Amino acid sequence: MKQRLPSLLAIRYFEAVGRNLSFTLAANELNVTQAAVSHQVRLLEQELGVKLFTRLHQRIELTKSGVELLDVAIECFGRLSDVTNSISKGKQSSRIHMSVSPLFSAHILMPQIGDFLSAEEDTEVVIHHSLAPPNDRETIYDIKLFFSRTPLVDEEYEFLLADKLIPMCIPALWRTHEEQPPAEFLRQVSIVHEFDYQWWEEWCERAAIDKSVVRRGLALDDPSVLENAALLGRGVILGSKRFLADHLNAGELIAPLGANNGIDIFYYLFVGRMQRHRDVAKFAKWIRSVCAELKDK
Repeated sequence: MKQRLPSLLAIRYFEAVGRNLSFTLAANELNVTQAAVSHQVRLLEQELGVKLFTRLHQRIELTKSGVELLDVAIECFGRLSDVTNSISKGKQSSRIHMSVSPLFSAHILMPQIGDFLSAEEDTEVVIHHSLAPPNDRETIYDIKLFFSRTPLVDEEYEFLLADKLIPMCIPALWRTHEEQPPAEFLRQVSIVHEFDYQWWEEWCERAAIDKSVVRRGLALDDPSVLENAALLGRGVILGSKRFLADHLNAGELIAPLGANNGIDIFYYLFVGRMQRHRDVAKFAKWIRSVCAELKDK
């Protein structure tokens, strides 16, 4: 039986619009007029009998049908690109530049990114570590994964997962102080800070403890070193409840003061509109799937 397929040209134009969420950017990418792109997308919607985009005042959004079709279109065009590259003499690698916080990189990307690179052999990922949110002054990255201390309402920032910073230390450090109230415990042990006193001062404010108790000790500028300091018994840290869960579950670290006064952290994904080519879209999709698995745990 002959398969009935829509126009490949229309699908290609739709895929470019869907990735960029812009008819103008899609037209620039395809080197055609915006009218030509709009025409092909409209023909595709008529042929399928569904709306693929919701057209708002100054932007567009994918409908449920549009999201479903875009996922398949990106995958199909990506596979076509892989096959044509593999049989051509001019096979080239694609390079993705990513900015990510060191903690997320160490605990999420490094253990699992091998799966993505094995599946996408012609893709290189260059990782830059940064704690800064997206801004106009830094280098343009294809993908930026960053955290915020408050929930963000911005259509360009896609929420991935939430975390909480809570007091952590090795069991031996707590064992000799477990009968003491929290303020006295913190007064008698070493405090290890990330960068400065800000995080611990905020925790003390939530716990109704005098901030002066924590204005001392080590200050480290690397989350991985902070984690190691806690494991070596150098003091109490404000550690990631999500990313240090393995250490907590193994009993290597404990949360002696609980999580009630923990500081909320929110992780977001940002993909610049000018960087939404297919390889970036596939990598962003992989990041989403990894984070979705984490949220289910």
